[in-house]
Amino acid sequence: MSQTVAFRTTFNPEKLVRPAIHQLPTYTRDGGPEEKPAREIRLDWNESPYPPSPDAVAAITAFAAHNRYPDFDAWTLREAIGRYIGAPASRIVAGAGLDNVLETLIHLLIEPGDRVIISEPTFMVYEWLVRGHDGDSVNVPLTPEFELDAEGILDAIDERTKLVLICNPNNPTGNLFDVKAIERIVAEAPCLVAIDEAYAEFAGASFLPLMERYPNLVILRTMSKFAGFAGMRVGYGVFPDALMPYLLRIMPGFCNVSAVATAAAVASLADDEYNRAVVARIVADRDALADQLRELPGVEPLPSATNFLLVRLPVADAGPVQRELAMRGIYVRHFGNPAFGMGDCLRVSIGTTEENEAFLGELEAILGARERAA
Repeated sequence: MSQTVAFRTTFNPEKLVRPAIHQLPTYTRDGGPEEKPAREIRLDWNESPYPPSPDAVAAITAFAAHNRYPDFDAWTLREAIGRYIGAPASRIVAGAGLDNVLETLIHLLIEPGDRVIISEPTFMVYEWLVRGHDGDSVNVPLTPEFELDAEGILDAIDERTKLVLICNPNNPTGNLFDVKAIERIVAEAPCLVAIDEAYAEFAGASFLPLMERYPNLVILRTMSKFAGFAGMRVGYGVFPDALMPYLLRIMPGFCNVSAVATAAAVASLADDEYNRAVVARIVADRDALADQLRELPGVEPLPSATNFLLVRLPVADAGPVQRELAMRGIYVRHFGNPAFGMGDCLRVSIGTTEENEAFLGELEAILGARERAA
């Protein structure tokens, strides 16, 4: 067979895929034990333990027009979001979850060699999205106390820097950053600054008002956490007016949000009383669990403004504890990268009262057994 014929007939997918993609890890949920436990309590992905508003559930049940496309520009959804946050619908971009909105933002900005500044430990999807678009992810680490290094971030900005990404409250640490540090970055950065406020409803704080003063600020939000929409996939961003003409050129048709998810989201956003009650309950349960964890010898839950806790354990490596919990049907997260300074920590989402009690009981039993064996 000649080289020409071989070239025409040989399919090599590795040559088709962009080189940057070959280097990316796979984003997966931590696997459970080989033998499935009798019960499974998922406290590992920061989902709400409660269903969406009854109004949202009713809207899903009543929806029948699955044969029709939603609004092409998702205007009905964008208007509902605008009413909820007090922002013009014309400055809002929605998406199938916040990851989708982040992807639209990166697609708007990043060419090969462009730089995005992040501060680890933070939401790992940021780095993967940037690298997947052939950009350079520049890490200006958080301080040992998990605070932003505003001076370091500003010093790291150069002519190739397009974006600074800040998660506030931060995931996986759970803390709110210093307001003055964030405002200084927004005020002095010559590039775009995007603040991921996925947990804003639990924190009771937002930098939305700063958008009136600074033309380089983007606010990113999701309905996955506070509204129980993790399975419905509805996220959104509020962008500067000057960027909207460009965003409209690349915004996916229908904003990638289905018609039924739109109906549910509109109904949910109008049911503020229900959503506030759920948030208050989760916050109360979070604080109660933190108090109970402090009663365990050597256990320290860190301050949280989210629907999860980062918990320090009296061990050098919390990985074995995480795996033992999984064997008992309790799934939590462990971030073992030594650079993150969280090797002795577990991240646990706030579940129902019964789920929190199950986690607490199993953790106490595991730590007690380790102490007796030492």
